[in-house]
Amino acid sequence: MSEGHYGRHGTLGVATPQANPTAEIEFRALLPEGVACATVRMVSAERDSEARLRAYFVDIAQTLDRFDTLAMQAIGLACTGSSYLLGHEFVEASLADLSARRGQPVVSAAAAIERALAQINARSIALICPYPQWLLAAAEAHWRGRGFQVVDHFSLEPSQADTRAIYALSPERAAEQIKSRWQNREADAYLITGTGLPTLQIVADLAPVLGAPVLSSNLCLAWATLQAAGVDRAELGPTPQMPLLAGWEHRVGGL
Repeated sequence: MSEGHYGRHGTLGVATPQANPTAEIEFRALLPEGVACATVRMVSAERDSEARLRAYFVDIAQTLDRFDTLAMQAIGLACTGSSYLLGHEFVEASLADLSARRGQPVVSAAAAIERALAQINARSIALICPYPQWLLAAAEAHWRGRGFQVVDHFSLEPSQADTRAIYALSPERAAEQIKSRWQNREADAYLITGTGLPTLQIVADLAPVLGAPVLSSNLCLAWATLQAAGVDRAELGPTPQMPLLAGWEHRVGGL
């Protein structure tokens, strides 16, 4: 394995969908000082969104092979939709085999969210997706199937057929809709799923307003990948407002 000069506390890998403009940036912003980040893109020529999301996961072993000999302590897969379509059991069994073959933990975004919800003892969730309606339905079914009570769910772009449309959505619009819909809605946690929507400012701003933890795919993935890598840094928190990772909020304005 090749070692680098940077990352004195470790290096994490993250794999993102090919056109995703958000996941790498947010993942890096969430990591503490001294933890480096290496990235690779999931690539597919499929034009249909569902086929493309499935292909990202089917080809994940070859995708991660592009890291070559780079030494990393764990890898996060920044694509929640693939797990919603392919199913928890298949995805996690496949990743367990892949982790064993690579000799490093490979963490899916959906599994990261589930671990985060368990960490904060959340059993009821309100769910927002930037997805088309067909993928929102798959997301809701996934979380109900995993034993969570979904008290509400809605999409920012229900009429869009192409999942890449979410990359043009603004966090301000998402925050406005969340506040108007969820300010009087009780849930153990509020989940913004989808790695392509910018969410860190939303998470930082809305947790005090809603009175319960606000989680996002990227926040949970960074936390769970750090956990899988065995990185334990005091500056990570937690705090009452940020029960998973803390200390990153001041970096949001500079992204």
